[in-house]
Amino acid sequence: MPQIRNTKIQDIKHQINQSQLFSINDFKFDFPDEDEILVKIIFRASNKYLFSIFDDYTIKKEPTPLFGLSFTQPSYSKEKVLQVKMSPGNDKNIEVLKIDNLDEGIGKISSWLYNLDEDLKCENLFDEMENSSNIDDFEEVLNKKFTNENEKFTNEEKENLIKKISELQERIEKLEDENKSIPSFDKKKEESIKSFEESKKEINLYPKKAWWLKTYNRFQTMDKWFTLANKLTSNIKDLLENIQN
Repeated sequence: MPQIRNTKIQDIKHQINQSQLFSINDFKFDFPDEDEILVKIIFRASNKYLFSIFDDYTIKKEPTPLFGLSFTQPSYSKEKVLQVKMSPGNDKNIEVLKIDNLDEGIGKISSWLYNLDEDLKCENLFDEMENSSNIDDFEEVLNKKFTNENEKFTNEEKENLIKKISELQERIEKLEDENKSIPSFDKKKEESIKSFEESKKEINLYPKKAWWLKTYNRFQTMDKWFTLANKLTSNIKDLLENIQN
């Protein structure tokens, strides 16, 4: 059983979902049942990006009595403190911050996500994406394919991918719910089109591995209603499997 309550775990995942930068499937979560670490979040595309909340101890010097003798040895005590470790930090690649409570630490997730998004856009990190039944399998595929974490798309690769994504986007734009059988159809359609636009924009900013991970997770979410709406025998993941063809 995790050391922190389920409501706090829900708050942590809510911070990520509401960020509009990433989804919870972009990350691995660990809530140890014992240990100094209370929360650990790792970015699936690169283990060097992480966020954790943990207990630590500092040495505190006790105040000297007002009338104490000058030769009296100072006394020290160990004080338990709550800290946040995030990579990337606000100014450094790794930062450790003291916090007063768990809620304050959870509140810092939003700034960590912003830092992560900025870091991915600026840093050369990570070729193609294959179909995967779930995010763990897909992560394994990524780790095998991307041995070099310092590669971005070439101009030719960008043009090819943007063309393929635009073709998929056109299919979404032409969809109509004639029988009014899909709840919130217009909203889902609008959100899907927005996802395509974001993926096309990020292809110029993100390294390959991070871009494929985010695109996969976006299309996983879209797949549930898209297959039903278009009555296809194949789904979005099958289409993406051949996106380089």
